[in-house]
Amino acid sequence: MKTYILTATTTAIALGLASCAPSGQARSQTPEDKAQQTAPKTSATTAPAKPIGPLSVPSGTYVMDTYHGYVTFSYSHFGFSRPVLAFRDVDATIHLDAAHPENSTVNVTIDPDLIDSGVVPFDGHLKDKDFFDVEQFKTISFKSTKLERLSTETGRLTGDLTIKGITRPVVLDVKLLAAGPHPMKKVPSLGIEAHTMVKRADFGLGKYVPYVSNEVEISVSAEFNKTE
Repeated sequence: MKTYILTATTTAIALGLASCAPSGQARSQTPEDKAQQTAPKTSATTAPAKPIGPLSVPSGTYVMDTYHGYVTFSYSHFGFSRPVLAFRDVDATIHLDAAHPENSTVNVTIDPDLIDSGVVPFDGHLKDKDFFDVEQFKTISFKSTKLERLSTETGRLTGDLTIKGITRPVVLDVKLLAAGPHPMKKVPSLGIEAHTMVKRADFGLGKYVPYVSNEVEISVSAEFNKTE
């Protein structure tokens, strides 16, 4: 209580002194002050965004080089490790509109029977009904529905991913590594990386969730060569 009274009294005295201060002690406004107060406030201007130009390769159909195309996925295994698995049979095609890349489309098909964990018995476990059920579901597919360019090298690719007959929309962060003539194949080529995160339970692959993580990171790194 004493502390409260002391604080309140001190505040009151300070306010009283301020109100009793001679008006002559206050700094009078200069013409510059008045001009600054009445001048319209302006916000900082930003330079207009630079247009994103066309790609330096011709339009057409580009097919993934199977010797240099990788689709992998990883997840947390009880928090003790993060396995990285791959698919050994991937067929991917880009129908490229070089002048307007946002109009391009991507189609991917994967054979889940050729999953590769690096451990043959584990591969068999992943192929059974608890997971990919390859006897019934022969194909994993992805079909793009939208491509948004963020810069000359980056973008977002939206599409429909189908696993075990279940289709869900996914968005991949895409990076263009290279676009130009291939030094060995002597054809126009593209180098691309892409990443996304999906929940495996959304595709009927939820065995052992949450102990084995539901979130699965999918990564793509591939070269594409023009065929026509």
